[in-house]
Amino acid sequence: MTMEAYVLCPRPMSGVTEWQNAINALGFELALEVEQIPPVTRGHLPATWQGRQAGFECSVIPLSDLTETYPEINFGGPWACVYAFYFAAISSCAGVWIAVAACVRQLDGIAFDPQEGHLLAGEDAIHYAHETLASATMLEAQLSGPQAG
Repeated sequence: MTMEAYVLCPRPMSGVTEWQNAINALGFELALEVEQIPPVTRGHLPATWQGRQAGFECSVIPLSDLTETYPEINFGGPWACVYAFYFAAISSCAGVWIAVAACVRQLDGIAFDPQEGHLLAGEDAIHYAHETLASATMLEAQLSGPQAG
């Protein structure tokens, strides 16, 4: 099952260096392994989290895509850039929420988790990323536990 997340911000990230520096400043262990980010490129953005592939799909979409799909949500704004993230694997979920938290902090934006219906700004987005990492680590440990024999 594919899940999604969004970041609404006043401007796009200037490049991979700005995004990676924002991730590092928050103390997360995610390495973006790309040369360009949206809006220059779209599609799979490879990344590594704790030695595992944690890449995700990312593109820039019009704000109207969100406001039409979720008319009950007040997204505020104005927002000049909306990043859309799509992911399915547990490690990719970790990668997305790290990237989202860094983007929200760096650009003073907001995150939207449509699965939960949450809008998250500032420290709330960072806290949500930490909670997601803890849950992802625990779930991976449960799934790789002792095999029945």
